Amino acid sequence: MSVKNLSQNFRPAMAKSVLIAAALLVWILVPTGAQAILGIGEPAPSFSLVAGNNKKLSLDMLKGKVVALFYATRDTVEVNNELQHYLDTLYAAQPQNIQNQIFRLLVVNAMEATAVTTWKEKLNETSAKLKVTVYGDWTGGMFAAYRMRDNDSNFVIIDKKGVVRFAASGKIANSRFEAIKKLLLELANGK
Repeated sequence: MSVKNLSQNFRPAMAKSVLIAAALLVWILVPTGAQAILGIGEPAPSFSLVAGNNKKLSLDMLKGKVVALFYATRDTVEVNNELQHYLDTLYAAQPQNIQNQIFRLLVVNAMEATAVTTWKEKLNETSAKLKVTVYGDWTGGMFAAYRMRDNDSNFVIIDKKGVVRFAASGKIANSRFEAIKKLLLELANGK
């Protein structure tokens, strides 16, 4: 092969390499919800959580149920309040057999809790107010395993077999509520 042929082959290969490197750099530097949290179809990682009343919960304890998981920091718990209220209303309107198929899981990132007793008291107060147990991710195990976005609201739906069926971070638009409702009810009904 001559020097001229090498030069002609080198330029397109170099241009392609530069484009690939640029695409990878953008992918690494620009966080997206899909990149940051679990993907649809992935098995949900195991977790171990503890509520303010020291009640423990793990993914294994929820097998056979559809899990609607809200995960936030104390600064972002209100980001998806509209979705949470929408799903609470949906849940309350369902017959008992459907309610028994859905587990509403509220988790607060408690990794940086310095006054654990105060945090647990606050979790208990919030649990009483919402009429659903709020759990703390005290070790950050769920945060890491689920690739939650830091300082953001995260929402995940896990099916009865432990597979992620929906995952998003940030404020979820009202226009997506009906699709989320449909998915939850289909999963609860075993579809």
